[in-house]
Amino acid sequence: MSAGVCGKRVGFEEIFGSSSPTSAKRSRCSSFGSPIRSGSEEPFSTLLQMFPDLDPELVKSILRNHDNKIEDAIERLRALSFGDVNQRNKSEEHGNCASVPGESTAACSQMSEESLGDEKTTFVGENVTDGSNWVDLFVHEMMNATDLDDARGRAARILEAFEKSLTANSKTSKEQLEHASLKEHLQSLLNDNQILKRAVAIQHERHLEQEEKSREVQHLKLVLSQYQEQIRNLEVIYCLHLYSSFFSGLFKVHQERCIINITMNSFLHLSCPMCVVR
Repeated sequence: MSAGVCGKRVGFEEIFGSSSPTSAKRSRCSSFGSPIRSGSEEPFSTLLQMFPDLDPELVKSILRNHDNKIEDAIERLRALSFGDVNQRNKSEEHGNCASVPGESTAACSQMSEESLGDEKTTFVGENVTDGSNWVDLFVHEMMNATDLDDARGRAARILEAFEKSLTANSKTSKEQLEHASLKEHLQSLLNDNQILKRAVAIQHERHLEQEEKSREVQHLKLVLSQYQEQIRNLEVIYCLHLYSSFFSGLFKVHQERCIINITMNSFLHLSCPMCVVR
């Protein structure tokens, strides 16, 4: 299996070129059977036992990208292994199509297009957000490329998905900023509304106090007018009482004088008819 994987890697490097010499390729391919011992030897060995069909260098790279967290690496390697299975099934389908003598070229082409469409749908539906996952995905797709056209198609799909991811993240970030701005504006409006409510409440209290004072003033004016009317009535009564007392006194004096005069006249008349009091 190591030789098969090595063959895939050599084919990929022949397509895109490599700065390392051929001897380095052979030494790297020969080292796949015995990976380099390191501090993460136990997780690395466990991953190799769990995924023997994958490239050891790819396993080591994924483990290193996930900070030697074996759970995250297992999850990522399972996704890659599932992709390898789909790729092998697709290759077997193409091989079977070519080996069947009665199968037409149009039917094979249609099956190939359907397989490519299914692969593209599966790839686009993949939720990749981390940068290391994009790197792993790109490396995995390039390693599974069969020729230059396939590599270009895979690269185009990766770039398209990456562009969509950036657009979605940018749109989400813009929406978050707009939401934060609207939330801040709403908070400002709520604060202004609270201030206006307090101002209206204070104004209403002052208006009620003013109305109460106005009613008190009107009541005091009414009471004052009543008191003034009573004073005028008392003044009239007092004046009448004074007039009555004055004239009553004069009448009594006049009456007493008349009685005295009559008495004196009677006495004088009896004593001396010549003396008459006038």
